Amino acid sequence: MASARPPLFVDLSTAYAERGRIAHGTVRVERELIGALATLAGTTRPDLAFCRFDQTAHRFVAVSREEALAVVRAPTEPERRRAPRPAWRSHPLLQVGRRVERFVRTEIRDRFRRFRAALREGAARPVASRPADSSARGATGGATSCLPAGARLLVPGELQRHDFGHLIALKRQHRLALALLFYDLLGTLPPGDPRLDDPDAADIPSSEFVLRHADRVLAISAFSASALASHAKTRGVAGPPVSVIRLGHRLAAADAPPPTPVEGLAPGGFVLTVGDVGTRKNHRLLLDVWASLARDGLARPGTENLPVLVVAGRVGHEGAALVAAAERDPVLRDTVRFLSNVDDQALRWLYAHCRFTLFPSLSEGFGLPVVESLAAGKACIASNATAIPEASQGAAIHLDPHDGAAWRAEVLRLLDDDALAAAEAEIAKKFRMVSWDDTAADVLLALDAERWSR
Repeated sequence: MASARPPLFVDLSTAYAERGRIAHGTVRVERELIGALATLAGTTRPDLAFCRFDQTAHRFVAVSREEALAVVRAPTEPERRRAPRPAWRSHPLLQVGRRVERFVRTEIRDRFRRFRAALREGAARPVASRPADSSARGATGGATSCLPAGARLLVPGELQRHDFGHLIALKRQHRLALALLFYDLLGTLPPGDPRLDDPDAADIPSSEFVLRHADRVLAISAFSASALASHAKTRGVAGPPVSVIRLGHRLAAADAPPPTPVEGLAPGGFVLTVGDVGTRKNHRLLLDVWASLARDGLARPGTENLPVLVVAGRVGHEGAALVAAAERDPVLRDTVRFLSNVDDQALRWLYAHCRFTLFPSLSEGFGLPVVESLAAGKACIASNATAIPEASQGAAIHLDPHDGAAWRAEVLRLLDDDALAAAEAEIAKKFRMVSWDDTAADVLLALDAERWSR
């Protein structure tokens, strides 16, 4: 008789913190994956359990399957657009001061944590009869965690939500095995940083934490997996075992509410780009292309109007100045529209009724807006950088994200109905749908395949 599977705890700390807010990027992935896993927990996978990190109590607390579903399906509320960051706040001296302050503060915190852990370890040493399956204590200053000793924990969301020192202590004192979703290699420690030689350092970028402390890594693309392996090689370490999983494309379940029309937009009368406004997403290139087309009068001979460029995504401090400049520009203000509060119903309508989509990002671990566009049958002009061609399955039109002239020419080409129809026919031939249930299956296959504690 086969032995029962040990419980696999699924962390929803980010989803809990972001509940009620419009999902973007990694939060969307986390919500969809948790929803698919919670559905399985009620049918074929009773070994799945759910938890979140309670910042106030400084411990993991249990979350029921029903509560997990409620968190990821919570109705969303609009967000307020941020004002541009004042120029004086970006002064180099202030930036240096903040880095020094952050480093000193976290160094002191890390040293104090290690000192406190050493005291607890010394106090606990005479007690040799602690049960092997007792709940995790000590790492939380005496607070009891819902994670038993030797537990397996899957963290599908943003690692920045967690206290790395707490996770390190749970691994060492209670044999916690960590499986982490890996999105991309955006932050690493610079050469010569003293934290490189400190195995107890908790103030480290999430990519470094994954490399040091993950027992199993689930990469969202072969590109991300390769980037992590290359980084491990530069650090001179083997790194954790990595499995590549597929990400789903579905924006809504079969019983979801109908798409919500966006006021002021005519079906087929706009081109769509989805993504938070910021330097990495490269919206500047699209604004330059649209300004060039608008200043030429008409997009091309035979077309009556230049389609509106719709930018659907949050506008943070980094992108606020770019948006403000575009809205003041006498050419762009009538041809570009920024939508910062697009929920899933409105986003489905935008994909369904746009002429085509654009995604000029400079760096991605996957490129969810590209596959969402292709899943809707819409042609996508996308960057050829990093993981984006892999995500598109070869069904998008890929261009150098620095070549504005090439993007302008391709936009003009897809304004022709015959060219657009041919591009959409290529999608039908090449693109294969992936559901979030497929993503959950990939995750469980990787974690069930073998013992994955390092």
